Amino acid sequence: MHEPGAHSAPHQPTTASEADAKDRLNEEETNEMPDETSSLLSKSSSGPGDVPQSREGNEPDKHAVHRTDIRGLALLPRADFWILFLIFGLLTGIGLMTINNIGNDALALWRHYDPSTSSSFISRRQLHHVTAISLSSFTGRLLSGIGSDLIVKKLHASRFWCLFLSALTFCLAQVAALTIVDPHYLYAVSALTGLAYGLLFGVYPSLIAYTFGVAGLSQNWGTMTLAPVVSGNIFNLFYGAIYDKHSTTSDEGHSECTEGRECYRAAYIVTFFSGAAGMIVVLWSIWRDKRERRRREVEGMGRDRDRDA
Repeated sequence: MHEPGAHSAPHQPTTASEADAKDRLNEEETNEMPDETSSLLSKSSSGPGDVPQSREGNEPDKHAVHRTDIRGLALLPRADFWILFLIFGLLTGIGLMTINNIGNDALALWRHYDPSTSSSFISRRQLHHVTAISLSSFTGRLLSGIGSDLIVKKLHASRFWCLFLSALTFCLAQVAALTIVDPHYLYAVSALTGLAYGLLFGVYPSLIAYTFGVAGLSQNWGTMTLAPVVSGNIFNLFYGAIYDKHSTTSDEGHSECTEGRECYRAAYIVTFFSGAAGMIVVLWSIWRDKRERRRREVEGMGRDRDRDA
């Protein structure tokens, strides 16, 4: 029974247009529901590390990631891919040469600095250098991740500047290796190399996502990591050839170099110029990226004007 004065709302017949509107609304809500295969990124989210589009509406986002999905064989004809592949190969080759041979550097310097130094003492020093590389690499990755976001969001600049800092640090490490003769100061080479290596690996996945899209990041990053396979072997073989050239065979049959810095100096001259070449390519990439973003801004504003007209 209804209480006195209570009236039920009269039923209004649903028109065809209202039914269609409800169907469209239900369909949109269904499409927005995430499933196991949907992207973890929302449709309205910006690309990795980018400044969101202005809420005022028509101003284009000058840091927007390309809404593209380029992967696999589609990378090969693109200049962007080969530029990033070249930079990554140059810089990782430099880092891997020192990482793999820092023990030889320490051995050569200690044998020349104090021939009476025991092998056990040198072995401990070699382990210290490995630790220094690991800690500084961790620091570089941490700084690169935070720093690249600050560069994009606060300074409104390109992430490529983090790559430039990595190349610059690599060059400083090569200068240190070319000038240090006292093994006590060899830690500068270890620390700078690890820092540069961490900066490089901390920012590069973001650059890959920025250039080729987020969807194919894992595949594209795997493809990019083929570069160290090539450059790392080349630089390590070159270092070995230089080191062997200055080495002599001991009475026990072991090959050993006691000339100090001269045992590897020529190798670090080559890697210094490789780092300098990497810096030049990175600076050119920054200019190229800036020019491309300006072009997209102009095109976006042109489309907005056409739409408003």
